[in-house]
Amino acid sequence: MSIITTTESPQSTPAPEADGTSNNTIIESMLDIEEIDKDLFRSKKLWVPMGARGVFGGNVVGQALVAATNTVSTDYSVHSLHSYFLMPGDPSTPIIYEVDRVRDGKSYCTRTVTAKQRGNNIFVCTASFQVPRPNAASHQYPMPDVPHHSTLQSQEELILAMIASPKVPDSLSDLLKLRLEEPVALDFKDTRAPTLRDIRNPEVRTEQMFWIKCKGDLGDALALHQCVVAYGSDHNLLNTVPLAHGTGWFARHGANPQIMMMASLDHSMWFHCPFRADEWMLYVCETPRSGCDRGLAFGRIYKEDGTLAVTVAQEGVVRMRPAKPKANKPKL
Repeated sequence: MSIITTTESPQSTPAPEADGTSNNTIIESMLDIEEIDKDLFRSKKLWVPMGARGVFGGNVVGQALVAATNTVSTDYSVHSLHSYFLMPGDPSTPIIYEVDRVRDGKSYCTRTVTAKQRGNNIFVCTASFQVPRPNAASHQYPMPDVPHHSTLQSQEELILAMIASPKVPDSLSDLLKLRLEEPVALDFKDTRAPTLRDIRNPEVRTEQMFWIKCKGDLGDALALHQCVVAYGSDHNLLNTVPLAHGTGWFARHGANPQIMMMASLDHSMWFHCPFRADEWMLYVCETPRSGCDRGLAFGRIYKEDGTLAVTVAQEGVVRMRPAKPKANKPKL
């Protein structure tokens, strides 16, 4: 089975346009891998988000799932994956994905993918595939009642409005401009329509929700849409943890706890039904617990019609510096 795998050299694939209208979408270029031997694949594009310690975790999860899926019959569809991030990925060196065909059964098959750089294991993932049974009994949590995506501004539109605002300090404006230059493969629409005040002084909460879809149009292969959501599911999920402490990446220092470091430790997903990653889906992110410099977050991804399509769980390193205590004013 081939989703986005090629046997050509990395230089032979032209770069996509920013709007995803060229040979493939931005997300497809991020997931593209090269087959170099049986069950052995090599990355072609790696992205490091602004301020990150290494390659974007979703980039690695998505490519690993592409590698695993390319060793599985089209009779099967991924239903779950469980992964661990062992070391930060180095964007200057291709990642090698080695697939172990653990089991092939009549209803289920299992693959383990080990990602390596310079001989070191940096990531390991086990994915399970099932012959679909769409008519089986089912139930789900209902989708929350949130503003429709058509009534909300995109993340890029909100950032442009903030950059144009005279109330935004130059230091923050410069960071927002850098954010706009990043090759982000997805569109986001926050259901709360955040203001500058929300970004600088986040409200303490344990949940955030936003609409998400990839930029550009994809084909009809479900496996590709699953790999795209695997990539996208790592966006913003762990960021729910600092919100529970009233802070975020752009929060005002001193008045709020300051994020010192965040990195994914593990990432699990369950795929419940077919969906399209190039159509708007609602990502509900929640954090039930943090402590010991770690934070736990759960995500539910709903189709626009309210069907729960994907469930996500992630734990990560979340190190924060406490807010500075307010100075007591002397009494007169």
